[in-house]
Amino acid sequence: MRIMAISHPCVTDVNQQFYAELEALGHTVQLIVPSNFRTTYSADTVEVSRWPDFAGMIEQRKVGLSGSIPLHYYQSNLRPSIKAFRPDVLFVEEEPYSASAWQAFYASRDLPMKRVVYSAQNILKQYPLPFRWMERYVLDRTDLAAVVSSEVGEVLRKKNFQGGLLSFPLGVDTGQFRPMLEERRKLRRELEADEKFIVGYVGRFVEEKGIRFLLEAAEKLAGHPVSFVFVGKGELLEDIRRVQARHPGLIRILDSVKHNDVHRWMNAMDALALPSLTMPNWKEQFGRVIVEAMACGVPVIGSDSGQIPVLLRETGGGWIVPERDAEALAAVIRSLMEQPGERDRCAEAGLAAVSRTYSKKGLAKAFEQALMKGQPEEQSGRAAL
Repeated sequence: MRIMAISHPCVTDVNQQFYAELEALGHTVQLIVPSNFRTTYSADTVEVSRWPDFAGMIEQRKVGLSGSIPLHYYQSNLRPSIKAFRPDVLFVEEEPYSASAWQAFYASRDLPMKRVVYSAQNILKQYPLPFRWMERYVLDRTDLAAVVSSEVGEVLRKKNFQGGLLSFPLGVDTGQFRPMLEERRKLRRELEADEKFIVGYVGRFVEEKGIRFLLEAAEKLAGHPVSFVFVGKGELLEDIRRVQARHPGLIRILDSVKHNDVHRWMNAMDALALPSLTMPNWKEQFGRVIVEAMACGVPVIGSDSGQIPVLLRETGGGWIVPERDAEALAAVIRSLMEQPGERDRCAEAGLAAVSRTYSKKGLAKAFEQALMKGQPEEQSGRAAL
């Protein structure tokens, strides 16, 4: 098949790995990406990079409202590129209510191809006009929706989406995220935590990620042989520093780790914590760090927000605690410190589940099979892995 993807995530090379796996299956792939995209972390433009194993064309187009995932749009017409490539499949790796998704669907409106759209929105929302119109236009013309979780599929059905659903969880590069024993020993020495139980957090330092409750749990364990390592950036950095100052040796902050080095630091951890909170307009859609940590052989302590408990139950790779309950979080950590065998059991279960279900190669095969079958009523990506 000839597959064209329109994808702002693919400005970053690692997000092209899925498409490299599609190429490995014999398909021809072309990407259209923003040339001037910015992230929420920086005002600088992200330089487009190429995944080493991806051979297809990467067409860079200037976008307006760069930095906004739902609002960014391509400043030139996409139709000539779509017509020239003549795709069998157009995969718009954007939410159906986004400006760029509507733009891509409108540009291809009368061309013969299957259309696939991505969605991770797991809360039923009525968007303001014109986004509600754009979403309806896209959903009415979508053959297959690639959904991050079953919750997302339920939301689309409530919006009267009639196309097929493909389970399309966020995959992990199991060649990069893997157990690395020597790296683990080296970094634990660097953290001066050889003999300590290391609890890690990887992600944005923001309210909805439950940072304050993780800090409260850390303070409850001050004086125990435990270390909390925060990897990331965000508005709550100063809150973390205040707790760090009150309890020397309890907390380490790594706020300059590059994405390509995250797997190394995950390997140093004994457990990863993701105590996310359900907010009025947001709940955890997937939790990519969960499967990345498990791929490194690190079990996860997660809250019962959004998709987190579903992932932890499906994989057996961790423990679920109630949202906003620092005491429960501290109790699980304390229990794991006292029962290392339980930690090892969940680490092994999580590693096996990720290898089986969440690899990029497996997701590409599931995507291919769903498209080969036409428009199924319900096609499970996991069943095909």
